[in-house]
Amino acid sequence: MKLTYKQTERKPENSFLVRQDRMPCIEQDWHFHKELELIYFIKSSGTRYVGNSIGNFAPGELYLIGSNVPHLFRNNKEYYSDMLEDEAVNLVVIKFESEFLGTVFLDLAETKKLHALFQKANRGVKFSKAVTHLVHNYILGMVGDEGLSRIVSLLKILDILSISENYVPLCSEVIINNYNQNEKDRMARVISFLTENFDRKIELDQVASIAYMTPNAFCRYFKKRTKKSFTQYLNEIRLRHACKLLIEGELQISTICYQSGFNTITNFNRQFKTLMGVTPSNYMERYRNAAELV
Repeated sequence: MKLTYKQTERKPENSFLVRQDRMPCIEQDWHFHKELELIYFIKSSGTRYVGNSIGNFAPGELYLIGSNVPHLFRNNKEYYSDMLEDEAVNLVVIKFESEFLGTVFLDLAETKKLHALFQKANRGVKFSKAVTHLVHNYILGMVGDEGLSRIVSLLKILDILSISENYVPLCSEVIINNYNQNEKDRMARVISFLTENFDRKIELDQVASIAYMTPNAFCRYFKKRTKKSFTQYLNEIRLRHACKLLIEGELQISTICYQSGFNTITNFNRQFKTLMGVTPSNYMERYRNAAELV
């Protein structure tokens, strides 16, 4: 898997792309593109990688990814088997350039908050459920819209998002994609290996060899590019997977520990509390109680 640049997919007669995808699983590479991207997950779950951030995604979530910000949304492993239905994934993608209405559009007094929204998108943004609910009908309506009504709907969505304070930035800092091609390929190989093998024992030497670097050089390189140590990044991948299994509530915590790539319960509990602020058992209990209230 390489970090790839995706060319715009819009039709010549349209100024931006609106697409609804229904499919068995998300099939994409670690990629970036010049357009900003709104992604609305109607039906899908898995792990998201946006810039230097790692987290889970679930149905009903809305994300805005900035121009040229590397990202990847990957479904849970069961999606890639034959056990789920052909339309296990249902999502809407809206891709547009910041200047799709012209170069002076963002210089208008009325678009200052919109300009600020696009700046926030350079860190990746996840919106709250309340905000997502407000734009739900507009997003679904855009799938069948044509002509001027598509532009009006998009502006309405962006207006709602731009004035909202109910969002979470995904990355610790603004992501500037300044990798050269060799670096893109190197990082893509590393991230692909980690996401596919996090549940196994991974040695630093092994990952460094994938990047064609010595262990010490790789650690410095990885920290510079992700702002996180290699161990921290790998633990976050493992812990986000553990969160998914805890929410499902079908396995014992000890089983989840080992299936997520940890060797001891003690280390798993310590790492989990450091990242999530609660113990695995408290995390599981929280979601169990929430489910009983529904």
